[in-house]
Amino acid sequence: MIKTVSITLSFFLLIHSYSAQSITWGIKLGGIGYHPKTDGNEQFYRYKINKKGNLTFFRSITFCFSYNFSPYLGIKAVQTFLVNDCTGHFAGVSHVGINLLDDIVNFKSEKHQGSFSFGPLFYYRRNWNKIEGYKTDSNFIRLGKNKTWERKFVWYGGQIQYDYFFNNYQAVSVNFLPGYPYIYAVSTGMETVVGK
Repeated sequence: MIKTVSITLSFFLLIHSYSAQSITWGIKLGGIGYHPKTDGNEQFYRYKINKKGNLTFFRSITFCFSYNFSPYLGIKAVQTFLVNDCTGHFAGVSHVGINLLDDIVNFKSEKHQGSFSFGPLFYYRRNWNKIEGYKTDSNFIRLGKNKTWERKFVWYGGQIQYDYFFNNYQAVSVNFLPGYPYIYAVSTGMETVVGK
């Protein structure tokens, strides 16, 4: 118990020992998704890019909010609404995590910034089982009791972000969702620093 309290206290002292707190928010539009596991469901993807059908477009809007305690560490919340996933259904991704900034590995640049957030992730979508011939992978996603939504929750979700700052407060931003081994997704947009 004493050890846990000591670690927690040290963590908060580290956070407050820096004056580099900042708040950022962003909007991203998506995007491109890659499904590395081909399972026969590619035939139902509406927005295929390649012949295999496992590289697809999707239409989404993502809202990102970050509070960085220091140049190394912060918290991040990400909410994605997929107006049309690769089959044309509505879906969403909710994520909250610890945000590790690139200064933690001693990469310092005024123009470029990278970050990785790690924490719980909740993915949900309208039921694909209503598509005739669709095969469910129960290891990936489960159907809810109401038979309307499919969902997946993981404690160890995350996302990777790259920002290119064209001034002190605004950046072109790219988000990458590494949903191994089922989907990798990329979306792009803007990131703005609103408090520094």
